[in-house]
Amino acid sequence: MTTLNETQVEVRQKGDQPRYGIWLNCFITLLATNLLSIYVATNGTSDLGFVFQEDGLLESLSAVFYFSAAGIFAFGFKNKPAPLRFWCLFFAVLMFMVGGEEISWGQRIFGIATPASLDSVNVQNEFNIHNIDGIHQHVRMAGVAFVGIFCFLIPISNRFSRQMKQFYAQWGVPLFPSNTTWLVVLSILFMIVPRAINLPDLFVPDEIGEFLLSFAWIPFALNNSLENRLGRLEHNL
Repeated sequence: MTTLNETQVEVRQKGDQPRYGIWLNCFITLLATNLLSIYVATNGTSDLGFVFQEDGLLESLSAVFYFSAAGIFAFGFKNKPAPLRFWCLFFAVLMFMVGGEEISWGQRIFGIATPASLDSVNVQNEFNIHNIDGIHQHVRMAGVAFVGIFCFLIPISNRFSRQMKQFYAQWGVPLFPSNTTWLVVLSILFMIVPRAINLPDLFVPDEIGEFLLSFAWIPFALNNSLENRLGRLEHNL
């Protein structure tokens, strides 16, 4: 049975301290908000189609960020001890799946036709799962719940509850870096505020929000895959 002593719990908590500079987060945010400002100021007439369109700049970069996070987590699976390595495997697979779904598995890049059986049930007639009728209507809510748990609930309870802190350390639950939480909040605001004020076109703010969120997983992957956060595990028979 794998257990962690008090010293190892402390080592894990030190690993939750911000390790990656906030400047890159700021750059990504500045890029996204400037693009939105240009789009709004020109009433959507500015020639930014290559940025916001399907498989445009933002969507492609989002996929690159997800694939990058998947690769970092795969490295963690190879090098980290259990149980963190199994979380790394879970997130590596998840990030790869989300990245693939983001660009419909390269459908437009490689000219792949949507199979008739999928085309008939996919609300966007694309080669992906998240736009299948019945899944499409709930995928955003499921995403919000997932983000809420891993980006807010776990870090907050880890900070304020000693029992939960020990539980997360024992089971190797990955902790979202506190210096990236604001980026997640901003990404959610890009998706919520336009709906709250009934904007007619939600595509552009959604794309920007998804772009910001996709980048936020990279420091999360770095903190949990490339840092020695758990210390040595004791194996008791």
